[in-house]
Amino acid sequence: MSKGPAELRRFVDDYRRVRLAEGFASTDPEFARRLPFRDTTGRNARAWRARALHYLALRAVLAVLPRVDRVLDVGAGNGWLARRLAGSFRVTALDVDATDTGLGAIDDRRVGRLRADLEALPLATARVDAAIVAAALHYALDVGRALQELARVLRPGGLLVVADSPVYPDVASRDAAWERTRDHYRAAGAGHLAERYRGLVREELDGRAGFRFLELGLPSASPRAWISRLRCRPIGARFPLLCGWKG
Repeated sequence: MSKGPAELRRFVDDYRRVRLAEGFASTDPEFARRLPFRDTTGRNARAWRARALHYLALRAVLAVLPRVDRVLDVGAGNGWLARRLAGSFRVTALDVDATDTGLGAIDDRRVGRLRADLEALPLATARVDAAIVAAALHYALDVGRALQELARVLRPGGLLVVADSPVYPDVASRDAAWERTRDHYRAAGAGHLAERYRGLVREELDGRAGFRFLELGLPSASPRAWISRLRCRPIGARFPLLCGWKG
């Protein structure tokens, strides 16, 4: 179940503060305009290179699908993705953050904006042709509920894309990573953020709300991941691009 307004405000305020400190957010409007191809903070270039690969793959998928016009960008943040897609589709950006690091950073009139939780989408049934959840699904308190809501607002045959969420090989690995995440947020003075951050396990996604996901094979943007594979060592989370269709 989604949290109440006061809890969401607390989440947004502390999440914004932590992301600003990490360089994953900025109050400079140019930051959102340049993403994902340039990180104007200069602090997370490798992570944005990986997201740029996902963005290019996503554009290729959308380009070949029929009847895709209405696109929902769920967990849109500062709207960099919605802005990039707006020239080709009718795009709505949805996020809980309406400040200048969230929806307030969107200055493109072609992009619609909705302030809402991804577990309670304020949209009519079968309203969109494609929903994109980039770097956001792992913040759902109830992933099953979020997927049900996404299935509800998608038209029959609609596409759901899950990208840039950490996917672990098993529950034990996911839970161990969550403990490290909790410690990180506690050190930042915002331990409660870990309540809304949970990595995913692929087996927990497939079949939920009728979705079966196809993983697109993309080259890793991280040399360390390839080295770990060659050494037969576990690499922890992966950040795949998953495409699922509503039956």
